[in-house]
Amino acid sequence: MNSLLSFLLSILLVVPSPPAFDCDGKLLNATIRNNLNGDFALVDDLEKVDEGAFVVLDWEKISLMLPVSFQKGEISFTDKKWLWSYQDNENGLHEETPRFAQRLPSGEIVEHDCKLMERSISKEKYD
Repeated sequence: MNSLLSFLLSILLVVPSPPAFDCDGKLLNATIRNNLNGDFALVDDLEKVDEGAFVVLDWEKISLMLPVSFQKGEISFTDKKWLWSYQDNENGLHEETPRFAQRLPSGEIVEHDCKLMERSISKEKYD
């Protein structure tokens, strides 16, 4: 009985890992949370992103927390220096190849090439 209870509790305590992306040959983890009600709920379905959402991006030595942008028909997050976008009016939904862009102080935009990685590959490649 105790082992069954321990097993069930261990299942409940497992936290899913955030989606992993290969961005310019480096691992990037992206975690989206809704915060409209102050609950910081983890989002795993882009259709459920709310007005209080933000994304946390961990890439190399950079950790960014970008608020959701309020562009109609888009699912994107930006602080006006960095942009993380899953959907835009021009390209539609691009969940497996999100747009990751950086505005340099000169005003130049640098586009980083990102693609979704399979869970098993991401762990092996970057461990």
